[in-house]
Amino acid sequence: MTFVVGQDCLGRWLAVETHGLGGGVFTSRSAAVRYAATESGRSPDGVKVVGGHVRLAM
Repeated sequence: MTFVVGQDCLGRWLAVETHGLGGGVFTSRSAAVRYAATESGRSPDGVKVVGGHVRLAM
């Protein structure tokens, strides 16, 4: 699994699985990265932090 971590347009931190199968909203960047790293099995390429806005589709 690969996750994208970034902020939405309201400044909330998101971790979104690239295939749309998982994700969440977090209070901090570190919490989002920690979740994504754990869910991706700590894969070296499992977490990508981006500077642009991220959306979590439900």
